[in-house]
Parts: sequence; structure tokens; C-alpha cells
Amino acid sequence: MRRPQLFENRDFTLLWSGEALSELGSQTSTVAYPLLVLALTGSPAKAGIVGLAKWLPLALFSLPAGVLADRLNRKHLMIGCDAVRLLGAASIVVALLAGEPAYAQVVVVAFLDGGLSVTSYIAERGALRQVVAAGQLSDAVAANEARVYAAGIVGPSLGGVMFAAARSLPFAADAVSFLGSTVAIIATRSRFQKLREPAGAPSSQLLGETMEGFGWLRAQPFYRTTALLFAAGNPVFTGMTLLAILLARHQHASAALIGLMLTLVSVGGLLGAALAGPLRRHVSVHALIAGEPWVALAVVLLLLVVHAPLLIGVLVGVAEFGAPATNSVVSGSRVAAAPDHLQGRVQAAASMLSMSLAWLGPLAVGYLFERAGASGTILAVAAWTLVLAVAATCAPSIRHHAPDGATASSAGAR
Repeated sequence: MRRPQLFENRDFTLLWSGEALSELGSQTSTVAYPLLVLALTGSPAKAGIVGLAKWLPLALFSLPAGVLADRLNRKHLMIGCDAVRLLGAASIVVALLAGEPAYAQVVVVAFLDGGLSVTSYIAERGALRQVVAAGQLSDAVAANEARVYAAGIVGPSLGGVMFAAARSLPFAADAVSFLGSTVAIIATRSRFQKLREPAGAPSSQLLGETMEGFGWLRAQPFYRTTALLFAAGNPVFTGMTLLAILLARHQHASAALIGLMLTLVSVGGLLGAALAGPLRRHVSVHALIAGEPWVALAVVLLLLVVHAPLLIGVLVGVAEFGAPATNSVVSGSRVAAAPDHLQGRVQAAASMLSMSLAWLGPLAVGYLFERAGASGTILAVAAWTLVLAVAATCAPSIRHHAPDGATASSAGAR
């Protein structure tokens, strides 16, 4: 009997499509946030602070989001997150139409968007095992990675053009995308978890429940180490996006050209997502994880001599190429391995560790660019990336405890 294909699954297709629409809206506003702050203040450091506001909640909110994802209805939780994010984006639109938003408002909306984004992400990741077959989990994770990069191909260019036409348009598109995502989630039929946890538990139990995900993760050397390596690596990638924008602005690039540059970044990620399956089958897990920071190091150093915005986009796209395969191996096998009643808390613990330093990237890049210039910033990022590459190459847990090729490709339940 023929095995059903992933996108023949109605509920996965609805969930994937709704989140893809939401991601497309988010990508249109991603380029607009730093451009808006630079237009309002002219300060790279303040643009970095908005990046901090966007990324810091991923570390702060991951643990409570994991408890909520395991104790509440995951579907209702995702709908609520989209509703609040819609209101946040709409508030920027209203402020821009009325005149000029306060810098503090932009920071607050970015902070809320980041916190609710990670909550929705954790709830969706926990729901995957109820929506798709166990043997398709890695493919589902790779498909989710692909939608991010596919949206990134269209979104930044569209956002740049929209911003050039009217500063409010990218944020309006973001608000509309959250409405579409909400409708798609409502249309799914699957339960997003096996059993619903009791709504009320003594507050003394909440800390213990929160730490259960860490307890599971601590007992798994491979997943523990990859979470720590991702924590050290994410500032490179979050900072590299702002660095690319600042370098392009330094060359007097237009908003539309910067949007096109970020589109090229997403092309690299999309190609990586499309080839994630073959890469998982033909490249060892250790080589995938260790190779990613070495490629990023080469890209960062090349930014010292490459100044054309479109070439910068191509280079950063090369750095993004390996991320989907790496993420699908680690996340897919982790979703399959964790018990259902701990899915939210395990994903929250992993996300909290992985994203704990993501805020540092844009903050450091913005500050260094304003104080030390382009070359000093690039060399600082390169030094950090070199340390990361050496650590990933030498980590015993990656070399000796990684899932084998069959496990990483199928991510069957254990």
C-alpha cells in the first residue's frame, strides 16, 4: 500500500499553509523594523535594541510557553497568540497613519511579537506528533523550515517595496497575515495533544513542571549539547542579518534593494530546506552540525572585502544553507523521542537554551557598528564564530551520541 505523502494530510497542509502566510507577513515587516528605526532615529544602536526586543523574549518566554503548551489547548493558544500579534502590528499601522510612532512603541510591539511567536512555535512543534505520522516528523520539520525560507524569498523584497511606497504597508500586511493564519488553524480537525492537562494546578507544582523539560534534556547528551551549541551560534545568525542591512545602508542602498538582498539570503535557506532530506541521508550528523559554523566563518570573513548589497545577500544565503538540514535532524528526532505529555516542556527547554543568546547578536552588531565601524564589527563576529566552529567540531556528544542515519532520517518514535 502506498504511503500517504506529507501534504496529502489535510490538517498538516492547513497548519503549514496558515503558518506560511503568517511567516510571509512577518518577513515583510522584518525588513521594515530596522528601516523604520533608522528612519526615525538614524541610530544603528537603536536598531540593535529593537533586535534585542524581538529576540530576547525567545529566551524569557520559552519555559512558561512550554508549560502553557502542555496544560492548555494548543490550538486555542496558537489562535490567541495570532490575535494579539495582529493587534500589535495594527497599532504600528495606526500610529504611522496618524503621524509617527514613538520609538518605545516599536520596541514594545517587537517584544510582544517575539514572545508570542515563540509561544506559538512551541505549541505547533508539540502538536506535530498528533498531526503527522511518526515516520514523517523530520520531513514535517524540514517542510516547516522550507516555509520560513520560501516566505523569506518573497517577504523582504515585498516589504522593501512596500516600505518605500508607504511605511505602514509592511505592518498592515503582517496584520492581515495573522488573520489568515487564525482562520487556517480554526479549520483543522485534529486535536493538538492526546490529553489535556488539568487547567488548575497548585503554583508549587508549576516550577517542577517547568523543569521537567530540562530534566529530560539533561539526560540526553546529544540534545543537550546541540541546544548549547545553537545558543552560541544563534547570535551569529541574528546579528548577521542586521549586519547585512547596516552594510547595505552604508553603501546607500535603497529599501527595495535591501529587501532584495534579504530575499537572496532566504533563497540560500530554501535551497538548504529542499536538500535537507538528501543531506541527512548522505552526510553524517556530526559533519552537518560541525560544518555549519565553519561555513558561517568563511562568509563573515568575506564580508570584509564584499561590499555590493546583492553579493552580501548571496554570501549570507550560503551561511543559511545548512541550517534546515541541521534543524530537521535535531528537532525531528527530539520530537519523536520525547513523550507526548512532555512535548511542550521539552521543546520549551530546548528553545530556551537555543535562543538564550539570540538577542545578543543584533544588540552587539548595532553597538559595535556605531562604535567600531564595519571592519571591527565583522572581525568581532568572526572571532565568536571561530570559537563556535572549534567547539562543534570537538564536542564528544556530537561525535559519539548523535542519532544514526536511519534515526535522523525517519525520526521514528522511540
